[in-house]
Amino acid sequence: MSAVSTGMPNAVMAVVRVEAPAGAEAQTVEAELTRALHEHEKRPMTVELSLADGTGPWPRRGPARYAFVAVLTLAGRTVPERLAHKVEKVARKAIKRRFGRPAGVEVRTDMSDAEAGAYWYSLRGTPHRPA
Repeated sequence: MSAVSTGMPNAVMAVVRVEAPAGAEAQTVEAELTRALHEHEKRPMTVELSLADGTGPWPRRGPARYAFVAVLTLAGRTVPERLAHKVEKVARKAIKRRFGRPAGVEVRTDMSDAEAGAYWYSLRGTPHRPA
């Protein structure tokens, strides 16, 4: 399996799992990740994040865990090797800077076509089917 292309030039679909400090809300984490990746000085990119279906701030105690579906677009650049590792590093630093405590971040860009299709519906919604 390789990075799933979304049909746009230099765009990659990814699953971003974040373990943020307790009390961190999904919207705040999403905004921080978007800002950090968009403004990264070495490799700026356009980032579109959507909270994956069925995820939330569980468990009630301990760190908040969220999963996001992301489309990462690198304008005028080729998709770098180890993109997932680079996104993880930037995201960890951003969450730590925002909340003052370390965070766990896991990014996956390798997925099957079926998995990518399911995540695509989380991002774009289910297509309208005539009755």
